[in-house]
Amino acid sequence: MKNILILLLAAVFTLTVSAQKNEQESEKEKAKRMQWFKDAKLGIFIHYGIYAVNGIDESWSFYNGYINYDDYMKQLDGFTASQFDANEWASIIKESGAKYSVLTTKHHDGVALWNSDTDHYNTVKNSAGQKDIVTPFVKALKKEDIKVGLYYSLIDWSYPDYPGHLRNEKRYAKDEERWNRFTDFYFTQMTELSKRFDPDLYWFDGDWEHSAEEWKSKELRELMLKYNKNIILNSRLRGYGDYDTPEQGAPIKKPNNPYWELCMTMNDSWGYQHNDHNYKTPYQLLRIFVDCINMGGNLLLDVGPKEDGSIPQPQLDILKEFGRWTKKHNEAIYETHAGIDYKHYNGPTAISKDGETLYLYLDRKPNHKVLVNGLDVDISSVRVVGTDAPLNYEFNNNLLSIDVKAEVCDPAITVIAIDLKSSIRLINLATTLKEYEMAEVTKSDRWNKKHQIALEDMTDAIPSGHYNGPTAVSKDKNILYLMVDGKNNGPLVLRGLKNKINRIWVVGNGTKLSHKVIGKQYWSAVPGITYIDLPHKVLDNEMTVIAVLLDGELDLYRDKGHVIESN
Repeated sequence: MKNILILLLAAVFTLTVSAQKNEQESEKEKAKRMQWFKDAKLGIFIHYGIYAVNGIDESWSFYNGYINYDDYMKQLDGFTASQFDANEWASIIKESGAKYSVLTTKHHDGVALWNSDTDHYNTVKNSAGQKDIVTPFVKALKKEDIKVGLYYSLIDWSYPDYPGHLRNEKRYAKDEERWNRFTDFYFTQMTELSKRFDPDLYWFDGDWEHSAEEWKSKELRELMLKYNKNIILNSRLRGYGDYDTPEQGAPIKKPNNPYWELCMTMNDSWGYQHNDHNYKTPYQLLRIFVDCINMGGNLLLDVGPKEDGSIPQPQLDILKEFGRWTKKHNEAIYETHAGIDYKHYNGPTAISKDGETLYLYLDRKPNHKVLVNGLDVDISSVRVVGTDAPLNYEFNNNLLSIDVKAEVCDPAITVIAIDLKSSIRLINLATTLKEYEMAEVTKSDRWNKKHQIALEDMTDAIPSGHYNGPTAVSKDKNILYLMVDGKNNGPLVLRGLKNKINRIWVVGNGTKLSHKVIGKQYWSAVPGITYIDLPHKVLDNEMTVIAVLLDGELDLYRDKGHVIESN
């Protein structure tokens, strides 16, 4: 009898372990499920809701007391969506080169953009336009073969059984019965979205207000997988998501999670705001996009339609330039892998899926040869992506020198393809790229004399990832020197600088330069991106040196492979 009992217990244990194992997804299985997301590179985020009527912050404006709650909700009476055309949206998204799109089905204000059966606000039953936005949008995306993402806010500051309402006013602290009514409500809405629209991805938000246990995150994930075993969930689910979502600030270093996506606004607002004209330029956004590709991530670029559903012209202009650039450089964007270390090339790179093509992204028209250090594989050809124009090159002692003429360069970012005879291999060399790049320049007595003061002050370079080009720091660490080879296509880009800047000038002629910091969020430790305007008329024919005087010793932000999310 004892032996039989032991056998039965062993059998139960084996079945339990087997069941648990079956529930756990292997890395290989996850990689297969995540493949389309990993390959997509570019998505379009759409923040659309009643907040576009007044052109104010979505949900946060009443939560923070910028407007009272009743006046905020009166925007339902002005939400007509009279010009909303889902097919036009899908066409614009496709032309931009995006492979997926994420729509705000319900923000923190609780207003759903579909005809929900739940007893709560939605734009069909409660808005002036009586429009279902989600249904035609999903149909239009699927028709264009664009992956469907649905944003859903876990928190709902309008729902009577949700504890949070205003920053200084809560409905209750602990009430299990009311909380269960709320979770039943939002599980019902999530079931509706899954059954009606069968999305490819869910983009959750608002998880910071409660724990995974309170949200029932594990059960929610299981529910989503029940309707679509290949569903992808973002990280804002208290540990039950698939990929990281840094917001507004691109990581300096490649994140540890192989699946990640930077969500970023075109101006300073997610939804449409009448008075926000502070748009980033197409060039600035393309540079950020390239940084994402370089680190193996995606860019989710935000669009904020007007109340009537039309997309503002500045946003259309940016999407049009993205479309031009992505169409031309298709092979160097989609399905690529993260690039090589900056010690091998002073700029962003990517590697083809088969590992046999290395792509270099060049944001200038160089005076000198473009260098790649440490290649340990034979080269078939070097060409300009989008034109296939062959480039002259020399390859000796693992150092590749490429001659890039101005006439073959793209007005924004040029992409050079290095076709290899086998999968890429790299070795570490004692000589740095900076030494190679400076060697030719410093042969000129004129150049040395012009830059003598700076040359005598220069010490070590800063870590890679902050600036595309040679750098140095002054002896007292209060000045950062940036070297510019050739003609820059746009402002210089400096990432991760925590210092304030006191002055910037061109070494050798003293011209003061202006700068602007974009994307710094008060809630994030990640610094904004510093853009330095550099007119071509002040450039040196050999190499230009820029001095950045700081408010103290140089202080750079170096994230540790993780990403910071907002509240």
